[in-house]
Amino acid sequence: MSPASGKYGVLEMHFERNSEGRSLLRHLHREVPMIVQQALYFDEWLPLLPCVYILSSGGPHLEGDRYRVEVTLGEGAMAHISTGAATIIAPMDEDKAELHQSITLCEGAYLEWLPKPLIPASRSRYNALSEFEVARSATLFFSEVVACGRKHRGEMFDYEELLLSEVVRRPDGEVLSRGGVKIMPRMLSPQRWAFLGNFTHFGSIVVVTTPEAVAHLSPLLCPRVEDDFRLSVARLRNNGGFALRLAGNNSERLLAEIRTICSEVRKCIKGVPLQEEFPWR
Repeated sequence: MSPASGKYGVLEMHFERNSEGRSLLRHLHREVPMIVQQALYFDEWLPLLPCVYILSSGGPHLEGDRYRVEVTLGEGAMAHISTGAATIIAPMDEDKAELHQSITLCEGAYLEWLPKPLIPASRSRYNALSEFEVARSATLFFSEVVACGRKHRGEMFDYEELLLSEVVRRPDGEVLSRGGVKIMPRMLSPQRWAFLGNFTHFGSIVVVTTPEAVAHLSPLLCPRVEDDFRLSVARLRNNGGFALRLAGNNSERLLAEIRTICSEVRKCIKGVPLQEEFPWR
């Protein structure tokens, strides 16, 4: 494939905890089309928690686009990060769009990452690599939801390629998890029995936390098999956390399940549940 000329978006965020226990967005660097306006403090259960929404002024991810996101939480800092809308991967001719995310949590840090769904359009190609470095006393909750395409346009698994990779490690280099998924619907149907079956949407959750929290959460994070929903749960190496996979038929159901699981993690770590999402979200 010949490379196409596209946008190069950069987002760097560094959160620190001040002497009053409030987490602040100390460093913010962004290059268009990526936008973060400011940290908001609207969470009634955790009023010292900054909530940040990542926006894009460039519309869908286009052919040749390259994005780099670096997020660091200092010692004891916390943050809640989401996106302003679903991420759409536009149709392409030859090249692809790429995203590289690097997330670092120092000792005692706490991060919730709950973006809106990823929607690959017809003929799109998208590669995303997420790298996590999580200290032993920190907690990471990272989630994503992937739709089958733009269903209202009749685009069901009509994209060319979707590659999602992730690696989770400790600061000393110990690898807790390494995996991902590569989907090429025009070569092999994602709805085969060994992958999605009759479902159209899938999601994933990575929870990295302390062994004590793992022991507390284990009875609460159980596999489920329902007519319209599936949930699998696996342990990370060395009792470092969990890797969960979800499947369903619409984004709303998967996002609701993710928020329920995130609320259990927050209650375990912070002692309070996740605030209900605003109606307009």
